[in-house]
Amino acid sequence: MNNNFKLNIQNIGEKIELKGWVNKIRKLGELIFIDIRNGQEIIQAVIDSSSSSYEIANKLKNEFVIFVKGKIVKRKEENLKLVSGSIEILIHEIIIINKSKQTPMLIRDETDALEQKRNEYRYIDLRRKVNQEMLKSRSDFNKLIRDYFYNKNFIEVETPIITKPSSGGAGEFKIISEKHKGKYYSLAQSPQIYKQLLMYGGLNKYFQIARCFRDEDSRKDRQLEFTQLDLEMSFVTREEIMKIINDLLKKIVTKFTNYKFDKIPIITFEESISQYGSDKPDTRFENKISDLTSILKVTPVNFIYDKILSGKEVKAVFFEKNISNGEIKEIDKLIKSQGSSGLSWVKFSNNEILGSLKLLSKQNIEDIKTEMNIDTDGILLIIIDKKMKALEFIGRIRLLVAEKLNIINNDKFSFVWVVDFPLFKKNLEGKIESMHNPFTSIKEEYKDKFKSLTIDNKELVTILSNSYDIILNGYEIGGGSSRISNVEEQNKVFEFIGISQQEKDSSFGWFLEAQKYGIPEHGGIALGLDRILSILLKKDSIREVIAFPKSSHGTDEMMKSPIDLK
Repeated sequence: MNNNFKLNIQNIGEKIELKGWVNKIRKLGELIFIDIRNGQEIIQAVIDSSSSSYEIANKLKNEFVIFVKGKIVKRKEENLKLVSGSIEILIHEIIIINKSKQTPMLIRDETDALEQKRNEYRYIDLRRKVNQEMLKSRSDFNKLIRDYFYNKNFIEVETPIITKPSSGGAGEFKIISEKHKGKYYSLAQSPQIYKQLLMYGGLNKYFQIARCFRDEDSRKDRQLEFTQLDLEMSFVTREEIMKIINDLLKKIVTKFTNYKFDKIPIITFEESISQYGSDKPDTRFENKISDLTSILKVTPVNFIYDKILSGKEVKAVFFEKNISNGEIKEIDKLIKSQGSSGLSWVKFSNNEILGSLKLLSKQNIEDIKTEMNIDTDGILLIIIDKKMKALEFIGRIRLLVAEKLNIINNDKFSFVWVVDFPLFKKNLEGKIESMHNPFTSIKEEYKDKFKSLTIDNKELVTILSNSYDIILNGYEIGGGSSRISNVEEQNKVFEFIGISQQEKDSSFGWFLEAQKYGIPEHGGIALGLDRILSILLKKDSIREVIAFPKSSHGTDEMMKSPIDLK
């Protein structure tokens, strides 16, 4: 049987047998036109009332699976949207293979179904052309990545997904063992430990398209199970890893978009926070953050003076277009609900100064305009708070206003490397934890200082690490680092993040033992493949590029899981 759905005018006169779904039926007098679908391809077939199968054709409904025999003829009116648009099948015989109930959604690119319904009937939703194309894109995406690393002599290794529970980090899924009563495994959050062990084992270049699992809240850019590109190399520099990823991303972007880029800029963590209020900067638009603290130390606005005197800082962002007072109030209400002390603002309009800070002195205004290079009308938005809190909220405001003003170029794919992250950070409870992971090495110029510090030293958070993140359009799409290759250094990091000796022996004793047997310097990175593909295909959520996604609540609407533990 020739089930070829890519027929054209050169096939006219041939006999054909096809199997597929009924995509659409149109009845015109004595003729019945049937669009037959297989995957993404559609062929029009026609049968007239003189055929012995006419009554069968008259009973067909959408999504019936049928077998047709016929002859290829020239189509009277071509359909340029179809590969087979110049021909049609003159049906001699129809056999119904399977009937279909009325589907719970339209099988069209623009379906009428809500996401919950589409997930519940995902096997039907996947019949839509847009999802067929997505699955094909995902397959091409994975193939491109594999071919790229095979050509660079990387070895693909599958690491275990059933593993031992680890300390800290994201929530882990527990696998209860029936064989070992009262005991459990966990699903791997990532191949982090295993890829380091591969380097310990003498492998020079490793990569894997790895499945990872985290029991945490789902978001539009996060799922309970996800796929990442994982790679590790021995005796490698940060620059070498960046070069490999830069070249890979160029190939990926060229394959899936019309966008072109040359170099990916590199900024430090400190620059990213100071200029964008985030370690995941959206660089598709300018409007960088400025520090006005020193400028406003002398001002007639008392509450600014008082706040600066108490150790708070003034962070500001300027937009050349104005937003309405109502929109300012909305933003102020939103950020206050998130913990901000509130938003202050100045509008420059036809040589007038308007807004909540209109009482700033003439000198204040001149100094601000000079500092921020303002030479046009617009709006200046200000947050005054402790440094990191002020930067966090002004960064959020920067994004909110840019969206309202529609100044974000959605056709742009803006990559940036963020490097030199602190080794540690303080959590909400004030305890020290790893900024990335506890295996990230310390920058060489900070090692002597690190050796002299104790856990209660405030300077711990000033130690910088050999870490690097790759950002795309304000989303972190990957992160990596050079790893610790010294057992004393590793022990001290564990100690600082609060892992007791007993826990260290239990969870990492074997790992620390492995570091005593001559291990290489090594480093690597992991890229979130779902996230990258969703951005390049301009999808609103990574759920749109996953064959069988979980809902925003982390549930499987089709299989009705999770279920009660018995």
